[in-house]
Amino acid sequence: MRQKTQRLLLFVSSMATFWFVGDQIIPLIQPALAATDRDTISAAAPLPGSMQSRPSSVPTHRLMSEGSGPIPLAAPPIPLTAPPAPRPAIGVSSSSFSFSAQQGNSSPTTQTLTVTNRGGGTLNWNAAATAAWLTLSPASGKNTGPITLTATAGSLAVGTYNTLVTVSASNVAPVSIPITLTVTPPSATVSLSPSSLMFSGVQGGINPASQTVTVNSNGNWTASSNASWLTLSPSSGNGDGSIAANVALSATTVGPNNATITVTNGGVTRTSSVTFTVSAASLTASPNSVTYTATQERANPSPQSIAINANGTWSVSGGAPWLSLSATSGSNNGIITASVNTANATQGDNETTITVKSGGIIKTVKVTLRLDPPSSSSVTLTWNANVESDLAGYRVYRATSSGKYGAAIATIQGNTPKYIATGLQFNTTYFFVVTAYDIAGNESAYSNEVSKSIF
Repeated sequence: MRQKTQRLLLFVSSMATFWFVGDQIIPLIQPALAATDRDTISAAAPLPGSMQSRPSSVPTHRLMSEGSGPIPLAAPPIPLTAPPAPRPAIGVSSSSFSFSAQQGNSSPTTQTLTVTNRGGGTLNWNAAATAAWLTLSPASGKNTGPITLTATAGSLAVGTYNTLVTVSASNVAPVSIPITLTVTPPSATVSLSPSSLMFSGVQGGINPASQTVTVNSNGNWTASSNASWLTLSPSSGNGDGSIAANVALSATTVGPNNATITVTNGGVTRTSSVTFTVSAASLTASPNSVTYTATQERANPSPQSIAINANGTWSVSGGAPWLSLSATSGSNNGIITASVNTANATQGDNETTITVKSGGIIKTVKVTLRLDPPSSSSVTLTWNANVESDLAGYRVYRATSSGKYGAAIATIQGNTPKYIATGLQFNTTYFFVVTAYDIAGNESAYSNEVSKSIF
């Protein structure tokens, strides 16, 4: 036997037998296999075909076998098993979603997420979100179906917010989709009320009262005026507020003066017009002089009236200690009552001036008080008080001749050692004495005599 042994494998089919010797295939026509001796194999020429790769004459090979010849081997039957049914798998229409909304905007923003079954069988899915600002509708479904994603900014602050939408099913790998909501600052808004202001005044007069402009805004705002006679307070603010508009007559001219209040928030500007109508001042005081005549120690003369005619406010100043005025200021037309008190005046002519001002116009009224001397005079008597405990009072006696006293001219009850004698005639000399009387009616002797000449 040859020392080189090659492995022999025999396949049998219904048409032919194939020998595998080493790495070569030898087709044989069945049953043309015949052994010429124990150590050699002869094979008939193979049929033509795609398997033919060697010449019809095949060299003999020695086989190591315990049998007397080659033994055909039949392949065992292979059982066929059906492949497993494919399982469901979650598919989504987008790997992420982005929303944008303005702060404070209550209108929601929506987008659609579509869920699909990328596998087999039936996919019963559920969807859930992790943020309150995102809602899903519906939150469950079967196989392919849409989910409406609704993002609402609500009261969220300006900024970026992130969450996840997770789609899951039983025994299926879940899918999470990132969701981003960007909250942007709201669009600037500003409005003014009223849209116009009207002022009026008289040149040289006092400034009219301020007026208010109401600002409605959703952010920081600034206010400005384009006229020197119009000032604003405050000139800036945040959110809703008010502006006081103040006008100055001193910076205006007679006639209409126009200006504009401008309020800006971001890129939004609103205006309110201002008209200040200034009239030329007018003022009269009538009469332009008043005269009083009085006598000392007599009643004061009657008050007199001064009429003021003006188209604005006016003020009154001046006067004298003996003159008083019923009003020192007013507006438009009015009446001033002037009164005199002769007790604060001197004999002869007393003069003063009343000054009336309005809108830069000045009017004066001359006042004269002619005070005549009294037709009679008076004298004041004083004496030492009586110290007796039963004193009841005093009696005063007067005469035009020394020692010629009649009845008492006055009885003073109590311990008051003073008396004013009135009605004394000029160019006359008067004599006076005083007595004291007690509670029993007893009267003392005359005091020492005093005299007074009236000239």
